[in-house]
Amino acid sequence: MAFNKIERLLKIGGIKMTIKNYKPVVIFLVLFLGVLLMSSCAEKSLVKIKSPKKAKIGEEFVVQKSSNRTPRWINEPEFQIVKIKGEKYIVVKVDVSAKDRRAAERLAEGELRKRVAEGIKTLVESQFSEAMSGTQESYSESFQSYVATVARNIPVVGLIVTDTYWEKIERVKSKNEVEYYYRIVKRARMPYKNYVESRDKAMQDVIAAIQNEADRAALEKLIEKIQNGENE
Repeated sequence: MAFNKIERLLKIGGIKMTIKNYKPVVIFLVLFLGVLLMSSCAEKSLVKIKSPKKAKIGEEFVVQKSSNRTPRWINEPEFQIVKIKGEKYIVVKVDVSAKDRRAAERLAEGELRKRVAEGIKTLVESQFSEAMSGTQESYSESFQSYVATVARNIPVVGLIVTDTYWEKIERVKSKNEVEYYYRIVKRARMPYKNYVESRDKAMQDVIAAIQNEADRAALEKLIEKIQNGENE
């Protein structure tokens, strides 16, 4: 039946087809209809909002967004350690803007890795600081450089983007002119165990390079204290 209909349509258009040529035509039509359907579904998934007719210069309005409801997670801290189904993760969030949506996406992904690296550095410093404050021992000035070296040599491993939300924003430039830009908010997570493994390796590398035996012994005690605290 389908072939007969296609044949009639082609005859109306003055095109003669043989049975051998039906298959490519049918495949083309199916693919064409599939693309149209996907485009229609993608368009329906976007939320469009009309900007007000009267607006002051400098005012901004969201005219399009990726979801009907603004997700709660966009208000979470930029760096946090959380438990998800019993596993610890480092979770980071970034909020960036750019005139082009693709450029904003790339910028956000780069900022995620940067945010993790900055957060890890702060985390290492705070862990060492807490371990050092709980002892009666005195530490040489070299310890700050040891800690800095450890923090600097911890790679970002296993970071995965889990959520993305975006808005298209209209800004009133003048009485007769508006401009648009995109706001992209992304959230990603990295297994905490990846951080611990990388940190411990960086600490062992630092210990191996220390020439002063007293400093080496003191640093090993601090590292042991940090590791024991995480296992409690």
